[in-house]
Amino acid sequence: MKKLITSIVLLVSTFSLNAQINAGDIAFLGVQTDDPDGFAFVTLAQIPGGTVISFTDNAWSGTALFSNETTLLWTAPAGGVPLGQVVIIQGPAPGTVTGPGTISGGLWGLAGSGDQILAYIGTSAAPNFIAAISTNIFLTTCNTTSGGVNNNNTCLPAPLIEGINAIAVPGEASEADNIFVDFTDFSGSADDIRAIIMDQENWTYDDDPSIAGYSVWPEWVFTFVTPDPSEISFQSGFFSMVEGAPSTAVNLSMSPAVFGSQSVTISISGTTTSADLSAIPAIVGQNININIPSGSTNASFSLAAVADFIPEGIEMGTLTITAVSPGLTIGTGITVNFEITELEGVSFLSFSQATYNANEGDGSVTITLNVAPAATGDQTFIILLDEQSVSAADYTTTPIAASGVINASVLAGATSFSFTVNLVDDSEIESPETLGFSFDELSPGLAQGLNATSILIITDNDIAPVTGNLYINEVMASNTGTITDENGEFDDWIEIYNGSFLAQDLANSYITDEVGNTMKYQFPLGDNSTLIPSNSFVLVWADNSPAQGVLHTNFTLSAAGEYVGLYAPDGSLLDSVTFPALGPNESYGRQSDGLETWVLFGNGLSTPNASNTTSSIHTINADDSSIFPNPANNQVNIQIKAIDKSSTIHVFNVEGRLVYDGTIPALQSNYSIATNELTSGTYLIRIGNKNQRSYHKLIVAH
Repeated sequence: MKKLITSIVLLVSTFSLNAQINAGDIAFLGVQTDDPDGFAFVTLAQIPGGTVISFTDNAWSGTALFSNETTLLWTAPAGGVPLGQVVIIQGPAPGTVTGPGTISGGLWGLAGSGDQILAYIGTSAAPNFIAAISTNIFLTTCNTTSGGVNNNNTCLPAPLIEGINAIAVPGEASEADNIFVDFTDFSGSADDIRAIIMDQENWTYDDDPSIAGYSVWPEWVFTFVTPDPSEISFQSGFFSMVEGAPSTAVNLSMSPAVFGSQSVTISISGTTTSADLSAIPAIVGQNININIPSGSTNASFSLAAVADFIPEGIEMGTLTITAVSPGLTIGTGITVNFEITELEGVSFLSFSQATYNANEGDGSVTITLNVAPAATGDQTFIILLDEQSVSAADYTTTPIAASGVINASVLAGATSFSFTVNLVDDSEIESPETLGFSFDELSPGLAQGLNATSILIITDNDIAPVTGNLYINEVMASNTGTITDENGEFDDWIEIYNGSFLAQDLANSYITDEVGNTMKYQFPLGDNSTLIPSNSFVLVWADNSPAQGVLHTNFTLSAAGEYVGLYAPDGSLLDSVTFPALGPNESYGRQSDGLETWVLFGNGLSTPNASNTTSSIHTINADDSSIFPNPANNQVNIQIKAIDKSSTIHVFNVEGRLVYDGTIPALQSNYSIATNELTSGTYLIRIGNKNQRSYHKLIVAH
């Protein structure tokens, strides 16, 4: 029986929800690659509530993660996780967690011949790595081609460094199936403890899980001694800025180096407001919040004076350190004063719009730049054209552009300049195209204004209009391990099939999960993702995260079953379906693409972004079983048609998580489930075997 692993944290200061996760803020304590797989880690910094850490055995190519392996996501609970917390995650699927947090996805295919786990925050497309472990060796040169040994052997991505925040314990034959840090009592600072963990001499390894697997992992105990807070101060007492000029670095110093990840809040006061300034990190209200990595002795942020084109004279402001995390104390340099002056005799040049939209059939579009205040003399500059997704055959300009450059000039007293983009109607079906603009080589009387760049989005007038040949083809409402979106997340999805012989664009169309709200989510214009080629598919992610992309909706799907509708830009119905209750990784789809018959695709048999196949069908038969009472309080009774084979019973909550499983023996027709320990709410009961299943929605009300 695996021992419960505990951690003791002493002398730890109050939790800071503003902490930022950095490399080395967690460290692996053990890995078992013999089935069932598992791993353990300890927090060496405070982890804010809701933080998601991804653990993957995908290798690093030197520039990106491969995608042929698996990823498990651990989410910190709402209250956060303190320093020194041990978390153990074990398979098989769906996996269990000893310690705080929840998991989704899976990491149950670790190779006994040697494998690695990379931990990161952020998305798989833009990961910020925080820890790594390998039962093999880390490569000194990255493999750039996925496959072969690269699946289970990786180089280290920055900022991970072996022996600092990454550990490899290969054993005697360049690999070890099972490894753990064989050091029971840890004491000291986070840096001291991390150094102990990163020492290979403190690890035990063996191919036999009974010797080095998680059943024999020790009860790790951590005693953290937190040093005195670091003193933080501004490095100077005064600086000046000019409206529209490049940003200024504002520096702070910490002495001694900070312990753990810390944060500081800086407020803005004086005759300036947040509208007069721009900053990195961004200004929120009248404050700038800065995260400081562990071990830092200095920090900085950038501040710039916004050109507002309003004569104001000299403006004065003050930056004040108003709040710090527990590992910091405010020193003598609590404030810094600054002044903002205006550029005299200089006009600011800005595009009047950050984005222009035009249709290929419009003929032309005028791009305008504002000059404010009016030019004090004749001025010159150039406009740079960036053919982001267009070619020279798609447009011309007036004045004529030579080698992607328009030579421009404004006369004394001018307040604007404009040029024309002439659009070529080529009668070809194309995705939206983008042409970018910027300016350069400004003469002395001109300066960069607010909008220094702009883009023109050109939509095609040849794309076939949205027709009745677009179909909702397949739906999954509890995706726990079937397919991930571009961010590595297992989200609900809706597959749209284009049965037309022409490409069709979902842009301006609507999709919804409410009959009474047909315009719940509208696909935006200007993105190639909404274009569906002939006889092809697109997956729409029902994840309530439209900020992740145009194919991410503002709603999720209910595993208990609901309505999904697809509507044309004019509001007319293109297609709809009301799908039944679905278990984890089950989907409901057309028996053949675009045809009328709908069927259930069992776990592992769905076909996202591919044609539906009859070999993947499981039948639905809801007539041979019933449940009562419903709603239920302490017990629900199930009555089924007695058959000569046993049947399984699975109960899922609305999040698709299994909360009960049982078996009805062959030839038995009655079964009862105690519901007194279930929380009040809606549940899905699935009854059946591999040949026949029925589904029931259950309401538990206490």
